[in-house]
Amino acid sequence: MDPVYLNGFNLVTDDTGLVSATFTYSNDSGLLYLELSSSGSILQKVLSDRKGDWEVTWSSQGSQCDVYGICGPFGSCKPHGSPICTCLQGFEPRDKVEWEGGNWTSGCTRRAMLQCERNNSVRSDGKQDGFLKLPNTKVPDLAEWVATSEDECGTQCSNNCSCLAYASYPGIGCMHWTGSLIDIQQFPSSDGADLYIRVPYSELGKTLLITMF
Repeated sequence: MDPVYLNGFNLVTDDTGLVSATFTYSNDSGLLYLELSSSGSILQKVLSDRKGDWEVTWSSQGSQCDVYGICGPFGSCKPHGSPICTCLQGFEPRDKVEWEGGNWTSGCTRRAMLQCERNNSVRSDGKQDGFLKLPNTKVPDLAEWVATSEDECGTQCSNNCSCLAYASYPGIGCMHWTGSLIDIQQFPSSDGADLYIRVPYSELGKTLLITMF
């Protein structure tokens, strides 16, 4: 929340099921309202004295990457990338024809099975899975909060084969992911968190964190 909001948003549901959102604005000298557009964006509009009309001053969708899940499971979105969607390292497009055509919603799938997922009947070469660091990341949806310290966050994830990624962020704490990683976005600066993704041993030590297709 921007500090100009005094009390944040208040959600109210009436007897008919209608939900409304209200907020207190520190500068009440102008007229302002929020609009939910047909495309799903929330637009903040202010009455412009100069134009004599409503002017959009903020939108919930600053780029295509703000569209939920645009790159599908195990895909990552970079607003200024070309293309904007890439598969995480160790993954490849689930449907290469769709992917190359600019439809990324089917996402990506692993190129190689994780060692910890292999059946006991499959001989292990002793090489263990590891984690790749993805810095400056908008973390995936559906995080599971874990009550543990930052130092133990990765250890607990590593010891649980179903844990596919983890992150620790100030004010939030330790987060684990056990399902598909969806709605990941790469920020250009130091915004976001360091996301650690479980990958097979063969992917460790590579310089690129995201594979382009």
